[in-house]
Amino acid sequence: MGFIVIIPFAALAGWTIFSIARWLRRGGYDWKWWRAFALLACAGSGLGVWFAFFLQYKVANTRLEGFPIPVQISSRDNPTSPWVTSHMPAPIRLGGTVTNLLAGVALCLAPIAVAAFFKENRTQHGQPAAPQA
Repeated sequence: MGFIVIIPFAALAGWTIFSIARWLRRGGYDWKWWRAFALLACAGSGLGVWFAFFLQYKVANTRLEGFPIPVQISSRDNPTSPWVTSHMPAPIRLGGTVTNLLAGVALCLAPIAVAAFFKENRTQHGQPAAPQA
């Protein structure tokens, strides 16, 4: 049942990473763009590791670990009682972890996608857009 949520998030993140790389390859962008892509992908890998393994947040009396897909959920009845961890099946945890890693990379690659979009659309009509006075 958990794969109903995990698969669309993983597919969206993976497709985003792939489509940005394809966009740079088909657009004939130079090595500076590819260097920026590699640096942002490395930063995104670090963010994805933090999302998958270190990020914890609390909502009411529930502690969630992992973002955007929680891979472990702990709850308690009141603030003084101990945390009780609900164990998820291994395939769900693995799928959530991979999705969290991909989401970190895709999130960090968003700026290069925005920059490439503006670069393409400014030079689409032959000349870069000039600011209006």
